[in-house]
Amino acid sequence: MNQNHGGQAESATEARIRSVGLELRKALVPIMSEIAGPSPRPSRLAERLEIDKSLASKLSRAFRTEDPLEFMHTVPAPAGLGIFLSAAARARVPPGMCTRARQGIDRFQALIDETPGGRATLNAAISASSPDARIRNERSAKQSVYRAMSYLLGIQCESMANAFVMRPSEKTGMVDAIDISHRIAMRRLRPTAPVGLFSHRVHGQEGDEPAQQPGLRTLDGELAEDVHSFFLPEYCSNPLPSMDIYRNGSQTTIALSKDGPPPESPFDLTFATVIQDAMERYRSPRYRHEWRIYLLHCPCKSLVQDVFIRDDLYAGTVPEISLHIPSPRGPVTVRHPGDFGTMNTMDMTMPIEQLGMGLASVDVKETPAYSSLLRDAFDRVGWDPSRYRAYRMRTTYPVPMIYINWWFELPEPPA
Repeated sequence: MNQNHGGQAESATEARIRSVGLELRKALVPIMSEIAGPSPRPSRLAERLEIDKSLASKLSRAFRTEDPLEFMHTVPAPAGLGIFLSAAARARVPPGMCTRARQGIDRFQALIDETPGGRATLNAAISASSPDARIRNERSAKQSVYRAMSYLLGIQCESMANAFVMRPSEKTGMVDAIDISHRIAMRRLRPTAPVGLFSHRVHGQEGDEPAQQPGLRTLDGELAEDVHSFFLPEYCSNPLPSMDIYRNGSQTTIALSKDGPPPESPFDLTFATVIQDAMERYRSPRYRHEWRIYLLHCPCKSLVQDVFIRDDLYAGTVPEISLHIPSPRGPVTVRHPGDFGTMNTMDMTMPIEQLGMGLASVDVKETPAYSSLLRDAFDRVGWDPSRYRAYRMRTTYPVPMIYINWWFELPEPPA
């Protein structure tokens, strides 16, 4: 059995795709060279064959790939290849070349017809051994989800940037945090769509009375009497839209009121809160990992999530991310080992980038005010940003209504 790029055994489906792709590429390359030379440019293809520029671009991109699987992932569908072949015949390409190419296209069409799920299944099989194909497939699928969920939920957003900043608490064994969310160009698509904007779920130590549970304060250290106290006007639209607050146990949700901005009026919102005694500092029988969970309520095009950890906290810990499908039991707050830990998770690309210490590398093109927002937040709480190591997750078209779980492995308590 063949081996794929990862060194694993190639499945029967992958092997057949590779075989068809190898034959099809060998048949089409001479035609392409005859028409446009060894390095075909889309503009030359479109001009010489009088075909659509989009089709010419796809053909040019496909013929720049050497691997048969990559070629099969990028090459146009058989119908598009048929258009190309007909145009090549009109350009007086030798008939023998066209006959061989037609046989390769027919074999490609037979492969699609005989595969349950058609080309989508073939692309999924290619993605198993091709990181580039997987990234392209994933982005295309997420973009489709963005369009569909924007319509179904009646809300969308251009870009979001979140920051979660952690330092040791004055309370022994606990961690304080700042939670910041910066959203650009949110808008309703339907006037009556209910919109949850932000939610917090915090946990205290076992046996704590309600009065001892973690509290939410503003960046200035004040207990918030009004939901609007958490918003930073200088980074929000003016006036602020009308909002409501809902509490359910340890979870607090802030939602856009029904009399909020109309669909034709996009708005920016920036929310920040200090959470006292938000997390555990050390490992215990109850906790081996700490967690920070985000549930994306609003479809958006671009999402950045940053985590800042002070230099005397969680030494040696590098955060990890897992994506969980919501279940009736609620968010996953315990990280289980092995296959059980991956149950009901989504296997999507979510790399974490280390930004170094401080705020020197926190700029985000899609949210130009984000870096100044972070500097202002650190100044207002009096925390020194140079002491914090920073981690970033960046993605386009994140899937809404999926839990993004950040995990922090806890160190043993000091002897």
